[in-house]
Amino acid sequence: MKIPYLALTFAFALSANTLRAVPSLPTFSFHENGQGQLELPNGFVIPFPGALTADPGPGGLMSALTFTAHPQLTPFPVGDVVLLDASGHVSDILRFNPATSSSSGFTQLIFFYSNDHGGLLADTGLPSLMYDNTVTIQESQSGPTIYTPTSGQPGFSSDSPLGDTFHIFSTPDTGSTLLMLGIAVAGLALIRAQKFGLSFGPG
Repeated sequence: MKIPYLALTFAFALSANTLRAVPSLPTFSFHENGQGQLELPNGFVIPFPGALTADPGPGGLMSALTFTAHPQLTPFPVGDVVLLDASGHVSDILRFNPATSSSSGFTQLIFFYSNDHGGLLADTGLPSLMYDNTVTIQESQSGPTIYTPTSGQPGFSSDSPLGDTFHIFSTPDTGSTLLMLGIAVAGLALIRAQKFGLSFGPG
């Protein structure tokens, strides 16, 4: 993706990237905690910090986690990328709103909604309406959910000959909550057993 970000400003990032593989496509990474970045195939890493702003899109919330992108020639197609959890319920939405243009180029807002209720910046709930252009994918239960749009899908970049890709870092419930609850119950049972002089082992 040919992007007029001041990439040379971030040349220092090359030294940090030489020890790991760089992506073959421009790769956006978005976290529920507001951290975002764009990693280019030449090794440059450009930070994309998020902030809470109003979403003017359909059913948008007054305060949602927002990342600001600056496509060079053609804005991203508008639409919603819907992530489904293991139960088939909507857990997250990555939204691409229409771009605005100015003398300095395009500005396009990307919103990250989460329904995880984990207290992170994206955990604001979900919009009440959605764009007609919607893609539904399964949320990864381990590691980021990888979304690589095709032509016309939300987020597709025609600035790059090969397109682009997105790594969406959400926090799916993989059973850890139930595991911790089970440990807590077991611990409580052990404490009560010790209090009343009971033993669970061979006597």
